[in-house]
Formats: sequence, structure tokens, C-alpha cells
Amino acid sequence: MDRREALRASGAQVVTPEAARELVSSHFDVSPYEQIETMRQMGHRKAIAEGRCVQLEHQRHIMLATVANELAVAHSKERLSEAKLDRLARASSRYQAHVAGLGAAVEERDHARSEYAAQRATLEWDRAAVAHLNALSRLDGG
Repeated sequence: MDRREALRASGAQVVTPEAARELVSSHFDVSPYEQIETMRQMGHRKAIAEGRCVQLEHQRHIMLATVANELAVAHSKERLSEAKLDRLARASSRYQAHVAGLGAAVEERDHARSEYAAQRATLEWDRAAVAHLNALSRLDGG
């Protein structure tokens, strides 16, 4: 007779994965499975924020070149140096609005990263608590 059969013969209950999840969840204020779902949502939000930052950072260079080109065409009769065109392009309201949007996106990205890290730390703390409880139960049973 193997161990499983010996346990069943002694009257031990058959534990399904769902029952084990419910048992673990009952020992926490918030179910770890709900925390994982929350973490997935935060991870999705973090990924969107990261993508927006990368896109806006890349488009910043394109925006600057476009504005500088428009200024060069508008002032084609004048002899403008590259440095002056760059300064004029950086001073344009379109470029400044783009940089402000990039700043807001970086702020949102950092906030999303922070929330994700906090949720991950909470989940890791709970995992460590479960491992500790398992270790204690082995000590009590042994």
C-alpha cells in the first residue's frame, strides 16, 4: 500500500487544487489569487505606460526635426545656422507641448512601476508567509 492509499484508508480527505486554494485564501485578508489578478492588471498598465514613453521619446526627435525643417523653409531667405534652427525648433510651442506630454508619460510610467513593485512585494511577502507556515506545520507534525 502506497502513502496515498494509506492516507485515504485512515480517513484523510482528498484535497483538490480548488480546495487547497480556498484553504490558502482563507488565511489572508486578500486572496493571493486576487492579488495575482491585480498584479496582472498593474503589469498591463505598466506595459502601456512604458510603451507610451518609448513612443513619445522616439517621436521627440522626429518632432524636433520636423519643426526645424519647417523653420528652415519659412526662413529660406535668411542664413540660419544649424544651431539657431535647433534653438528655434526647441522654442516652438508644438515641441514644448510634446515635451510636456513626454514628462507626463514618464511620471505615469514611474507611478505604474511603483504600484507594480508594491503589489509584487506584497505577493512575495505572502508567499514567504505561506512558506513559513508550511515549515511550522512540518515542525508541529514531526
